[in-house]
Amino acid sequence: MDKSTNQIEAHIENTRANLGSNLYELERKVKSVTDWREHFRSNPMTGIGVAFGGGILLATMLGGRKSGRSATRAFSSQQAGTEPHAGVDHQKHKALETWDNIKGALIGVAATRFKEFIGEVVPGFQEQFQRTEQKTQSTVPPAQ
Repeated sequence: MDKSTNQIEAHIENTRANLGSNLYELERKVKSVTDWREHFRSNPMTGIGVAFGGGILLATMLGGRKSGRSATRAFSSQQAGTEPHAGVDHQKHKALETWDNIKGALIGVAATRFKEFIGEVVPGFQEQFQRTEQKTQSTVPPAQ
């Protein structure tokens, strides 16, 4: 009987030690997954891209007064007695359009990376996101 009790106690101690070790390992993994510094160290270009895209998004949302600048430019060219050059305006328009496309692409990449990151960290996020996306797509009328 004494041998059986000692075996049970030894088994309980071994199980307790294993559980403690597993708990420590789980805690370490959770900390590494939620540590943004670790993600930045392992993927620095993604972090820089997200920061850049976020800066562009913030600048776009806060935005300057574009119409005010163009009105001032038109007024100053009229005062100087010169007409704005059509070729220069066309090139400026192309450059601004290209810049808008770059901003859109960076925001898209940043949003995709952020979605993937949240999907890794938050259990069940991907499934819920897909359901929400499907609902949004089914309620939005097709573009014409």
